Amino acid sequence: MGSVRRRLSVLSVGLLVAGAAGLGLARPALAAPGDAAARGVVLDLVGDPGDESVQAQGTFGSVTAPPGGGTDDETSVAVALADPENVTATGTVAQVSATRGPTTSTASSQLATFTLSVLGVEVLDVAGLGVTAQCSAGNTSAGATGDDIAVFGQQITIRDTAQEFTADVTVTGLTDATLRAVVDRQLTGTPDNVIGINVRAVLSVSGFDGVEPAQFSLGQVILAEASCQSPTAVAPTASAISPNSGPQAGGQPVTITGTGFVPNATLVAFDGVAATNVVVAADGSSLTAVTPPGTVGPAAVVVSTAGGSAPALSYTYLAPAVTPRIESLTPEQGSTDGGTVVTVRGGGFVSGRTTVGICGQTIPAGEVTVAADARSLTFRTPPCAVGATEVRVTTPAGTSNEITFHYQASLPVTGTSLGGPVAAGLAMLLTGAVLLLATRHRRQRV
Repeated sequence: MGSVRRRLSVLSVGLLVAGAAGLGLARPALAAPGDAAARGVVLDLVGDPGDESVQAQGTFGSVTAPPGGGTDDETSVAVALADPENVTATGTVAQVSATRGPTTSTASSQLATFTLSVLGVEVLDVAGLGVTAQCSAGNTSAGATGDDIAVFGQQITIRDTAQEFTADVTVTGLTDATLRAVVDRQLTGTPDNVIGINVRAVLSVSGFDGVEPAQFSLGQVILAEASCQSPTAVAPTASAISPNSGPQAGGQPVTITGTGFVPNATLVAFDGVAATNVVVAADGSSLTAVTPPGTVGPAAVVVSTAGGSAPALSYTYLAPAVTPRIESLTPEQGSTDGGTVVTVRGGGFVSGRTTVGICGQTIPAGEVTVAADARSLTFRTPPCAVGATEVRVTTPAGTSNEITFHYQASLPVTGTSLGGPVAAGLAMLLTGAVLLLATRHRRQRV
């Protein structure tokens, strides 16, 4: 075999496609909404250059999404030709998969290795190629991965425009024969369907039959193909939003649950203003979004797709949070034993989200009762040593000023188990009795 020749020329994809059609190599077509399919390796080589014959046909790794929904896949499919002529091909299709969902159809193809030789010349040697396709109502996409691709023994950079490569080849009945490969990567589609082909090579042979130039089409090879058709658009439903309130300034992440949400094709609006960072779960049953700024009060949340809009959910924009403040304590003192019920008056208190700091301890929000007007709260003091301590209130908006509370020792009562207010009362009663007796004694002496 003569030396390998390599020639690059950028051709329009339209010319390449037209050439393939002329060879009778039409792409597979998807007929119904929601269809999805994937193929690993497709060989369609048939030709008679000179006095030789070239033939190799077969598809290795082929799946179609089930009509009723779900996934079809195949793994570790070996490339093994039946009765080829002047063609050798080996390789492994790692996986092909196709899924039909209620709002989205997807397909993927992963090729582990593949090597192809025609008329004794190695044409293709590739490894680690992949392609994906995703279709939802009004939105389609395709992507390809892998760049370990050699044509006629030389590494190339695959492009979406056609590149032509040639190599000398020996063909009985021809002189100055050349084997030609036109190679490209195709990721094409419309809002309703898409097809991705990682590598496509259209092969031909040219030379001289005597003194007359001659050209022979051999066919094409497809490596890693995925395609899909958008499902029929259906209106989404929205059942819940969490949390259902947030700051007027926006920026609150929320989760909305429902049905019929479409990845990359779903809008969320709060009183007509679009949310940002909308991310839809793969099964279309939930999404996350970030609220835009709004007006204090209720807002209608509407989820929309190409199929329509869901009935509105309710969300409440809250006024900006106010840092809490303390104006007074009642009482301002209590027993070192703790248990004194203290009322704090001020403002900015938040029910269920307010804690109180006292004596180096924190009274949790569950033990703090906030009034409906958010201007007072009550809590029970914890035990603490005699002396002054500072009281502060904390909410999500911040921490208040400090105000002093005094811990006082309890008066002991000898010989009794009474204590607290009862003990104090007995002490006062005894003191009063002593004073009364002393007064009477002075009067009698006078």
